[in-house]
Amino acid sequence: MISLLQIAPTLAEYFNVRLVSHARPVEKIHKFVCSRYPVPSVVVLLVVDSLDFRLYSELADELRTVHELAEQGGLLFECKTVSSHTTPAIGSILTGLEPEAHGIFTDNDVGKSKIKSLLEILEDAGKKTAMVIETGGVKPLIGRISYVYAVDDRDDIIEYDELIKTHTIAVLKKQDLRMAFAHIRAIDRFAHRGRDLRVAAKVTDGNIREIANAVRERDGLLLICGDHETHLKEEKRTRTVPLIVSCP
Repeated sequence: MISLLQIAPTLAEYFNVRLVSHARPVEKIHKFVCSRYPVPSVVVLLVVDSLDFRLYSELADELRTVHELAEQGGLLFECKTVSSHTTPAIGSILTGLEPEAHGIFTDNDVGKSKIKSLLEILEDAGKKTAMVIETGGVKPLIGRISYVYAVDDRDDIIEYDELIKTHTIAVLKKQDLRMAFAHIRAIDRFAHRGRDLRVAAKVTDGNIREIANAVRERDGLLLICGDHETHLKEEKRTRTVPLIVSCP
C-alpha cells in the first residue's frame, strides 16, 4: 500500500524538479504518465475532503464518474493517510513530508513554513501553477504562485464547491499552466452535520465530471484523492483513502 506522502515525489519526478522527501515516487504512476501520447500538458491534483476508501466503495453509484476514471484506462490506489485533519494532510500531499516535518497544522501556518510546496518548487523552475482553495489557506501564497483563486468559506457548501469547480475550469484555459491544485469539501461538511452523504457524493461527482472534461480538452492528467477518513459520529473508519490517476 502506498502513502499520500508519495504523491508530491511522484509529480516532482515527472516534472523533473528536486523535492526533498523520504517518500519514494510511485513508479507505476510515472510509467503510466510517460506512456501517454501526447504527454500531458497540465496536471490537476484534486483533493476531495473526507473521501476515504470505504466511502469511495460504498457510494460507487453516486461517484460513478470517479469510478469510471479509475476503471476506464486509469489507475486506482488505496493510500495510507497521514492525519485526521485537512490542513496538515494537504501540507503532506504537497510536500511529501509528515506534518511534524512541514509544520502546517492550521491556516495560520500556511506561508510560515520554511518547506516549499511542490507548487512553489515548480514556480521556481519556471513552471506556472495554480491553487484553488478556501481563502484562509491560500492568501499567504499570493505572489508565490502564478494563479491564486481564493473562495470564501460559507454555510452553503454546495455553492462553495461550485465556485471551486468554476475557478478550476477557468484556470485550465491558461495555456502556460503546468499544474493546478484544488480542494472540494461537500462530503466533509455533510459528514460533520449528519446530512445524507449520497447527496454530497452526487454533487461532488458532477463537479469532478466537469473538471475532468476540462482536463481532457487540455490533454492533461487528473489525480483525485481523499485527505483523511470520513468523520462520522460513533463510527470508526479505516485511515485509507483512494487515489485515482487518469488521463480523461
